[in-house]
Amino acid sequence: MEKKKNKALHWPIGIFLAIMAVAALGVWTIGVANSNPVVMDEFYFDKYQDVELNYNEIQKLQMAFDKKYNISNSLEVLKLGKNELDLKIVTKDNKPVEDANITVKITRPFTNKQDIDLKVISSKDGNYKLSPFEIKTEGRWQILSKVQVGELVSFSKTDINATK
Repeated sequence: MEKKKNKALHWPIGIFLAIMAVAALGVWTIGVANSNPVVMDEFYFDKYQDVELNYNEIQKLQMAFDKKYNISNSLEVLKLGKNELDLKIVTKDNKPVEDANITVKITRPFTNKQDIDLKVISSKDGNYKLSPFEIKTEGRWQILSKVQVGELVSFSKTDINATK
């Protein structure tokens, strides 16, 4: 009789332990998710809902821009400390573009805590000099830029490493 009572308790104890294990894993998953928050991608300098609604139009403007203009930047490597960035915007036949509206951000790909917004401080002959900035952390960075000339818009992302 004693053995039957022990066997009868195995299933309820097993089910209870399984439920407790699932609950513990759920709490652990929530803890991990909270310690690694979602970081919004700011490639288009707009909320993702607006980008999603207007994505086809953004791509049409980007293709039209790429057919008409060339953009290049002066940075190949970031160094720890002070850095400077210049953008050169010219037409396909190498005429300088003087009336561009430029937005540039230096960012880490996995966080926006170290974002650096750059401003245009001077422009001459299609060369746009941006405000100097300082990099304090080694590793992977991105240069995000939005260039608008008239109605046409170009978005670009350049991966770059910061070293000593």
